[in-house]
Amino acid sequence: MKLINLTPHEVTIVDEDGNTLLAIPSSGVARAAQRDVPAGSIETEGVVVPVVITEFGETDGLPEPTEEVAFIVSIITLNAAKAQGRSTADLFITSGLVRDDKGQPIGCRALARA
Repeated sequence: MKLINLTPHEVTIVDEDGNTLLAIPSSGVARAAQRDVPAGSIETEGVVVPVVITEFGETDGLPEPTEEVAFIVSIITLNAAKAQGRSTADLFITSGLVRDDKGQPIGCRALARA
């Protein structure tokens, strides 16, 4: 299967020791419209915090499903595609973030379906 990374950053998959197994450069960016609809507020510690419901709109830059091709996308793009009724069988997000000793992300352990 061919994997195409549609996030703005290289996706690096690492093993349990932090060794790079696969680095997938960005091949463009799939995005999704997102808007927040006011849904009230909550009060905590004397502060009123707004609450919204996030709605997802149309995707942009997300190709139609193609046999033997899968796409790595953001969770927002995946959720928008799902909300539009698009099959998400070919869409993956990163899972198992791995950080270096300074706390900087260096990769992920796996790809996930959502």
